[in-house]
Amino acid sequence: MEYRKIFEVEFREFNRDVLEKSWKWLNDPIIKELTSTSEFDPESQERWFESLKARTDYYIRSIWYNGKPIGVMGIKHLTDKDGEAFGYLGEKEYWGKTIGVQGLQYMIDYAKSIKLESLYAIVLKENINSYKLMRRLGFEKEKEIDENAIVMRLYLFPKEN
Repeated sequence: MEYRKIFEVEFREFNRDVLEKSWKWLNDPIIKELTSTSEFDPESQERWFESLKARTDYYIRSIWYNGKPIGVMGIKHLTDKDGEAFGYLGEKEYWGKTIGVQGLQYMIDYAKSIKLESLYAIVLKENINSYKLMRRLGFEKEKEIDENAIVMRLYLFPKEN
């Protein structure tokens, strides 16, 4: 897919510095709503972070620009067939600057490299920008979860007949 990169970003390990930034980002009311983040406290966040070392059902990377973390992308609920793509840009000045496209493409490329059949995402109906991003990269609406959210899916390899 062709697009003009406004900012060239790096994808790095999700480390403690990014964890601390994520606390701030995911407690921002707008980001919290757009990501459907439930309530959490520092202790539960720490337990989750420590659990990442042993988990095989989670792939997470931080997004860096100009030497600072600005967001997170990943795939959770990984199986041998699929996983749920997720992400957020915590630094709002970078919203709408193709970073989401770069991040989601990075996750698609990773999913292909480990031979997943598909990726899916849960998108809030009111989150028009995420919906457009998913469509731009080939995700299609699969089903409605409820009145607020839909599942979108991208098949990574042509289906065999």
